[in-house]
Amino acid sequence: MSGGLLAVIPILADIDGTTTHCLNSIWAPDSAAGLDPSEILLVDNTRHGWRDLSEKWEGARVYRDPAGHNLGVARSWNIGAREVLERGLDYLVIMSSVMRFGPQLHCTLRSQLDSFWGHDVIEVDGHSWHCIAIHRRLFEMVGLFCSGYWPAYYESIDWCRRLHLIGREHGWPHVWVNAMSQGAALHTDLVTIPNEHLLALYRERWGGDKGGETFVLPYGNKPMDYDVEEPIPVLAERYGLAERGKGWW
Repeated sequence: MSGGLLAVIPILADIDGTTTHCLNSIWAPDSAAGLDPSEILLVDNTRHGWRDLSEKWEGARVYRDPAGHNLGVARSWNIGAREVLERGLDYLVIMSSVMRFGPQLHCTLRSQLDSFWGHDVIEVDGHSWHCIAIHRRLFEMVGLFCSGYWPAYYESIDWCRRLHLIGREHGWPHVWVNAMSQGAALHTDLVTIPNEHLLALYRERWGGDKGGETFVLPYGNKPMDYDVEEPIPVLAERYGLAERGKGWW
């Protein structure tokens, strides 16, 4: 093992205490997460800023957009990915704030990652993109997550499309840890968003829906890592989220 890792956890709201449960379970002395606080970056996308994040969870590093916007999923993950690349770390661990870890039994997430260190992707069984480790080399090959899929959904589908095109989509090892994921926070009025603009962006980038793509490069002729990071208020206006008041931006 070498190179280290960074776990990025985007936080939108503490619906029904799910985020508090998640972070408490990670910071517990016997947590099955097995992560050191120095290996964790919390991205604070809450409406007014969760001001006690670094105090309540000792040693937590917190990033908040200077303009106070909800960065969304792709941009939050990209903050972690850029740090992984800049620091020469090996893995970005993407973790949802609805994950909840039990006490350590046979292993921890960290020890399991150590056991499979070097693989392109290491996925926690049953949790998919709620808890997944991605090696730095893949970002070097296909780029970061597309920021246009905002505030959430389709960013992982687009990224995996690029992996498919370079033949690195399959063969991920799956690991097990004493953990459970509660999905309720993903299906509330606070974060429910229309998906027609996400579908339209995917079709524009790849020449068809998932499974029916016709392009082998983004937009047919752009570099594999091509992305235009438009201002969030522009996307909110274009996607109709500003008028509808859906979600926090």
